[in-house]
Amino acid sequence: MLYNLPMLRRLRIHNLAILENVDVTFADGFTVLTGATGAGKSLVIDSLSLLLGERASSEFIRQGEEKATIIGDFSLDSSRLKALLLKRDIPCPDNVVSIERVISHTKSTIKANGVPITLTDLNRIAGILADIHSQFDFVKILNPENYLQIIDGFSFDKTSALKEEYGALLLSYQQEKDAYERLVKQKEKIERDRDFYAFQYKELEDARLGLDEEKQIEEEVELLKNYDAVYSLFEQAEEVIRSDFLDRLYDLQKILGKLASYQNKYEGTGKLLEDRYYELDETFRDLRKDFKSLDYDPERLNVLQQRQADLSSLKRKYRKEIPELIAYRDELSLALGKDAKLDTEIEEAKKRCDEALHLCFEKGKELSFLRKSLSAQIEKELVQSLSELLIDADFKIDFAPNEVENASLLFPNGIDTVDFRIQTNIGEGLKSLSKTVSGGEASRIMLAFKCLFVKANKISTVVFDEIDSGLSGDAAMAVGEKIRELSLFAQVIAITHMPQVAAKSDHAIRVEKKVENGRTTTHIKPLNLEEKIQEVAFLISGGEITPKQLAYAKEIVLGEKK
Repeated sequence: MLYNLPMLRRLRIHNLAILENVDVTFADGFTVLTGATGAGKSLVIDSLSLLLGERASSEFIRQGEEKATIIGDFSLDSSRLKALLLKRDIPCPDNVVSIERVISHTKSTIKANGVPITLTDLNRIAGILADIHSQFDFVKILNPENYLQIIDGFSFDKTSALKEEYGALLLSYQQEKDAYERLVKQKEKIERDRDFYAFQYKELEDARLGLDEEKQIEEEVELLKNYDAVYSLFEQAEEVIRSDFLDRLYDLQKILGKLASYQNKYEGTGKLLEDRYYELDETFRDLRKDFKSLDYDPERLNVLQQRQADLSSLKRKYRKEIPELIAYRDELSLALGKDAKLDTEIEEAKKRCDEALHLCFEKGKELSFLRKSLSAQIEKELVQSLSELLIDADFKIDFAPNEVENASLLFPNGIDTVDFRIQTNIGEGLKSLSKTVSGGEASRIMLAFKCLFVKANKISTVVFDEIDSGLSGDAAMAVGEKIRELSLFAQVIAITHMPQVAAKSDHAIRVEKKVENGRTTTHIKPLNLEEKIQEVAFLISGGEITPKQLAYAKEIVLGEKK
């Protein structure tokens, strides 16, 4: 092995569908899983996927059981992984990290070395531990929307850091742009509605509204409408005022004052009466004043009632109360006089928007430069890798022009739009990968990408689920050799039906399905060399093995050992 990285050492699966009780040990190098269709090979891969962060479903639980458990033990030789675990207070005894995932009908729990972690944490850890190829990866490589993600994966740390900085600048630009556009729309609305606003403002200004005017008018109208009753009550009050009521109260206060010199308890009462005397005297003076000013004026009543009608009409028209009408009048005054200030605000907002666009675009260009550097290396190495997989190809990663600063180029993941273009037949010219490759070619192109990706990111464990599907003959042999070459850089686990691929493996495991006590279960059996040769011969024959097929199986298995 060229790299000393974490490896999957042991996988234990309990009650996951037909995997009732599986315990399998893995070694360095290249391991193949073989077996009949439906035996449970893909379930083993599904278990690994769940262990490495796929979302769980209770449908995985074996019929009649309460929960399913998956435990994977990985050797721990990566300083990057150790730092990630220690940051989350996860101990690393014996340089092993054990991931445990329990799926029940109510919830799923995840632990790393016994410490509960979140699914997000698991995905971060899994990004260092392993990469699992699935049939979905074929769809990804044929969809241009995924191409930037593929390129970025070849230098994940650098591109992630730049994308995070770009994202923050893009958010800032969008906020400045929104602020600028709001001001522009505000000015446009003022200009569009200026005459209407001016009319409303004049109407409300001419109305000379007072904040407490309604209440004051209501009280005065009530007085004038009930003048006779009010006048009568004033006369009765005047009669009381003219009596000796206050004089008698004053005399009583003086008497209590004298009593207080003999009895202290009357001191407070005398003071209280003295205060009341002066309060009443002031009240009586006010009443006399009001009585003298009381006068019935029918013209005044008409004026006040008309004012009430005018105010009611304004309230109905604008659907606002008087305080709201006053506030609206002031808003109109501000809006009508705001043009000059708005022009200044718009100009300043435009400068901020342009500056934010420039900063975001510059960071996008920095990210684009990194991607173009990565792409040049990918193009060179991929062509070489495809040649080893018997595809004589020319491959280019095309970037759409993005040098001119333009807001329309600010996408969520940068300023780049890319296409993968390939020529697999001489003279046909470069064409979009998504429109030209066949199934067998797509498998090998995917494998070529995976090999480059694993080396670039030092992925420790790679899992392939039938990446050799649809291949045969020399192409299958080339794929087997390429996977064996990849196993020099990483631990490789692959499901295969191809004898040419199985023959290249360092270790072979057969997955079998059996019915015991009326229930279907999967059994996993590591194969020795002789059993591996028999298994390869079976893959060649697809049934009863002939001596010739067995001899060929022995030749391709042992040929790699010479």
